[in-house]
Amino acid sequence: MDIKHRLMNEKPQVWKDFEMCTKDFKKLTVEKIDDKTLFAYKAKYLDVDYAEPYMIYIIFVQLLGFEHTYKPMEKVLYEIPFQYKGYYCVFAMEKFGLKFFINSKDEASLELIFSKIKRATKIVERLLKPIVTESIDNGEVTIENQSGTLRRRYLYFRSRTEKIIFEYNSGELEESISMAERINRKVELKELIIFNTQAMLEAYFSFQEHLLILLLPFANINFKEKKITHLINSSWTQKFNEVFSPAEKPTLMKHFEALRNLKELRNKYAHGGFEKSEGSILPQVEGVGAIPIEMPSNREELFSFTLKKDIDFNESCEIIDDFENYLYASNWSRAIKILEYGIDMRFDKEYILDLKLATESNENLEVFLEKEAYLYERQANMDW
Repeated sequence: MDIKHRLMNEKPQVWKDFEMCTKDFKKLTVEKIDDKTLFAYKAKYLDVDYAEPYMIYIIFVQLLGFEHTYKPMEKVLYEIPFQYKGYYCVFAMEKFGLKFFINSKDEASLELIFSKIKRATKIVERLLKPIVTESIDNGEVTIENQSGTLRRRYLYFRSRTEKIIFEYNSGELEESISMAERINRKVELKELIIFNTQAMLEAYFSFQEHLLILLLPFANINFKEKKITHLINSSWTQKFNEVFSPAEKPTLMKHFEALRNLKELRNKYAHGGFEKSEGSILPQVEGVGAIPIEMPSNREELFSFTLKKDIDFNESCEIIDDFENYLYASNWSRAIKILEYGIDMRFDKEYILDLKLATESNENLEVFLEKEAYLYERQANMDW
């Protein structure tokens, strides 16, 4: 059963709403608009309620069954002619975006047509909700690979912190400003080191949680039993265990524990500066005042009634680097290379089999990446 008849059977009342909303849209052949003077507009630049290109295709082709041409030429994905009352129109999805053609320059007519399509879009979203939910429950999803951007954010704060540390340790300050100014600048730089190290850790664990989700197709998981939405919403610890199973690998377990401790520092500042349990509480001791629950463990760290724990930048970087070096040297290295290539991750069975084959050898990996690059370039450039 095609999607149209399934929706008609499963949601008859909503389908009637859709039919009522779209009753003024009529089928049209390309031949009937050949002699018309049409004006072209880039849809996203119009001052109207914009509908996404995929939704235009679903409404007019999948549900209304309008005639259309699919991949009629290079740089064009589809063309859909139709009539709205007295207006002759065409939607064309081209390389640089959705174009709308109409035999009118009247702005009111544009607004009317697009407002109708927008209302139809909202109805279609209601119609498609069960199908979308079913696809997700079956693991038939694609997740956009944003690991490159998220990693660059982490590297940005890491590089920024390194520059501040260099200034803090350099002797240039001592030659150009007064003692008081040097002390104030040192205090300011130390604070900036802490702030940027916190931002680096926040960015790194954001990147790593994204990476863990992208690695799920490599982890032999049945996505009908373990829902992708549940895995996405799970904690970092649950994601890490689901992908890597560190309890079964002593070396990996050491990395996991080091990262977990580092993440607790990150969590403190991500949750209002509060540590777990009683860690952020200063009990009042009669005759003394407020004291920290945990005494300083570093001999160079002086006792303070308002103890402030710094995050050690070098130690943080060492923990991260050690773990990443382990990954690049492990049997996860080929999977990591696939993600570094920027490939969006599909979770359907067919693609997971392709991924499994690609990670069996360097030769297979090279063939897989070449194929993905070729397909991506064709899609991006609309070279049919």
